Amino acid sequence: MKSRTNGPTAKSFNLNFARLYDQLDNARSKPGSIWTGDEEAREVVEQLNRDAGYEPLHGGPLENARAQEDFLPVFFGISQQTGPCLYRMAPPGEL
Repeated sequence: MKSRTNGPTAKSFNLNFARLYDQLDNARSKPGSIWTGDEEAREVVEQLNRDAGYEPLHGGPLENARAQEDFLPVFFGISQQTGPCLYRMAPPGEL
């Protein structure tokens, strides 16, 4: 997509279940949302994540977007055991 936008690019929200969006306020702590992308996109993509109710988790540069996609089978494997789920990655003192 970067070749089409010719500007800052990010990948976000693909590791979240859209059907849980209306339940984010019920979580005991703010769930995470992994994003990868250009540093120039950070301010906008992180604000979009916060506005949607997530804690943005930067997964590195846009070159990591493929690895983000490759995590989907693991995430769906987990959800087959738990049902649609949220995730949180934080230092121990914040969990």
